[in-house]
Amino acid sequence: MANAPKLDDRLLRAADMFPACAYGADIGADHGRLSCYLLKTGKCERMCVADISAPSLKKAKALLAEHGISDRADFRVGDGLSVLPQPAQAIAILGMGGMTLCDILIQGQGKLQGAYLILSAHTDMQAVRKTLVQLGYRIEKEQISRAAGRYYVLLRAGKGSEALSEKQLLLGPRLMETYSEYYEDYLAWRIDIAAVKRSDAGKQELIWLKEEYDRVRYRSND
Repeated sequence: MANAPKLDDRLLRAADMFPACAYGADIGADHGRLSCYLLKTGKCERMCVADISAPSLKKAKALLAEHGISDRADFRVGDGLSVLPQPAQAIAILGMGGMTLCDILIQGQGKLQGAYLILSAHTDMQAVRKTLVQLGYRIEKEQISRAAGRYYVLLRAGKGSEALSEKQLLLGPRLMETYSEYYEDYLAWRIDIAAVKRSDAGKQELIWLKEEYDRVRYRSND
């Protein structure tokens, strides 16, 4: 839709994963671009726009006011899912560390009520996937995005069950199946990071990453 805010690759992929819904939530909304885009494009009728930082939420309020859609948003300052004023059909939680994201999901699990989850963390996506399994969610989609010179994993999860191996938790079950754009480059980047770890867990991580990288390269050259 004309006049919708421009999103970087990470937020655009998150918006694409977000299902059409009557009420959605953006937890940790910061500048509010994702919420604004979802409202302007009609993907969501209403949004809960929330952030733990009042100054950040002030930026989101200003953006939505500029686009004339403030009346379709509930603005909340607070921590995690406790701010939700009503059940949401879909919830986005992006732009934070993986362990923080896990804490939000675990502490706020009573607020989930089967909502679709669109998630991305800067670190510890393995822990995020494990938490989703524990909460009775199944990962439906995973994609790699590249923004501001960095790779990000985005995923969408819905209610369901699946058993994931430690290798799948590390690499991402849907990434391993679908060969997302940037996947090969992302694996090479992860290998460089894992190579400097000295723990036994880091050694196993490096083995699995190299195995997957070789598999993807063989497939792309086949």
